[in-house]
Amino acid sequence: MAYKYGLVLACALAAMVPAQADTIYLKNGVRFDGVATPVPDQEGIFKVSAGDRQLIYRDSEIDRIEKNQRTGHLDKQALVARWEERNKKLTEETGLTADQRRLVRGLVFELKSEDGSVFISVKDKLQALQSEFDVYGYLLTIYPELSPLLSPNVLRVMAYLDPARSVPLLQEGAEKNYFPVRVISIEMLGRLRHQDSVPILARGLVDFSYPVQISAAYALASMGVRQATPALISLLTSADLRVTNASRESLNVLWAEQLGDKKPISVTEWTEFYSAQTNPGAPIQLAELAPLSSEEDEIKQTIDSNH
Repeated sequence: MAYKYGLVLACALAAMVPAQADTIYLKNGVRFDGVATPVPDQEGIFKVSAGDRQLIYRDSEIDRIEKNQRTGHLDKQALVARWEERNKKLTEETGLTADQRRLVRGLVFELKSEDGSVFISVKDKLQALQSEFDVYGYLLTIYPELSPLLSPNVLRVMAYLDPARSVPLLQEGAEKNYFPVRVISIEMLGRLRHQDSVPILARGLVDFSYPVQISAAYALASMGVRQATPALISLLTSADLRVTNASRESLNVLWAEQLGDKKPISVTEWTEFYSAQTNPGAPIQLAELAPLSSEEDEIKQTIDSNH
């Protein structure tokens, strides 16, 4: 909402500035005309005069400033022409008309809701539309620009719309510096039972985010990856009780046939049980896994995205 407000404000200001203005390009994509001057005694701070408004920007927020003779006059005809050109290009690129794109975007906006029933409703509607036109292809186009509030649920919807085409995006998402996307990516790769993604899912077990660890444990169990047993046994001593419980449940799923009613509880019991089994494939050990993302990188990206 802040970004939209800033864009509207910038457009409004563009019509109000005097001649010989600068053109200020912000890193968030907003561009407008004004006069930018450094603030005395405040390094890296600029004051932008636009009409009767005074705005303050940090140097880190500004991409560049161009000196020119623009007046800032709002040319409505030029705007309409640019919109028509942009609309034509999008129609050619996506195969969707403006009305179809507007319909999909409206449904996507609803995915910010945390209500599970809303997600199911939107998913069903988008799946129905997929039979009429390539909704997935359009979502793939707009996905990079989506806010963190939307991207996890949109990614999940895309995996339902076209599982095969979603695999590369999910694999990429599993290493994103935003843990909700990693959680969803791992969950959906597990649902798709994509065996080539097992190394990625295993790395989720050593993620700094506990929800990612939990998602990875359940995904590996749902895919029957018994090689993950040693790593899951190690997680029984996790400092987070949710991870401990998820690891125990996953072990019980992996070995349900062999366990029967007698289920090991402790690390020692599980280790003794596992050593007595015949296990094809190299065992997955926590110490040999590299995290999908670092907490430092995630914090840095969060800070950068807020500037």
